[in-house]
Amino acid sequence: MAVHLDPALRPAVEAVRRQLVEAWPRGQELVKWVEPQNLHFTLKFLGEVEEARVQGVLAALRVVEASAPFRLQLVGLGAFPRARGARVLWVGVGEGATQLVRLAARVEDALGPLGFLREDRPFSPHLTIGRLRVPAHHPELEAVLGRKSDVEIGSQSVHSVELVQSVLRRPGPEYTVVRSYPLRGES
Repeated sequence: MAVHLDPALRPAVEAVRRQLVEAWPRGQELVKWVEPQNLHFTLKFLGEVEEARVQGVLAALRVVEASAPFRLQLVGLGAFPRARGARVLWVGVGEGATQLVRLAARVEDALGPLGFLREDRPFSPHLTIGRLRVPAHHPELEAVLGRKSDVEIGSQSVHSVELVQSVLRRPGPEYTVVRSYPLRGES
């Protein structure tokens, strides 16, 4: 389940990524960057779903439609698990973080009875922009993340959540929207 990044924000995210690489040139070779068209906020990764379970999943996920549309603000750069020993580089969420947490909780609650395991970590709203090929201590990366921890990138409206199928290909994952769930709730 995912919320897609508004295509209008892709250039701003790409500009921040370029700034990151300019400040940390080794990042160009050490990071597998997410393609702009693939940028999204993951609410839950389901893994491979057997065909017999798909209709139940599609029906259970309709629960998100009770959520109200909201604004989401992209702000700050960071890394998981932390800047030292980073594995994932991300853009943070300011306004709208609470709503993303609630959506993720609704998805977890809806899928639990169908046998999907709950995440063992608290949900942390973020937009993954890259994954380090080999996590290690990179002082230059730590420094630039510190300088960009509050960079403002832009905001978007969120009116839907999508169930996305990913197929791994050699050049990178290919995503297809299986079903879009409009947010119809009241604010």
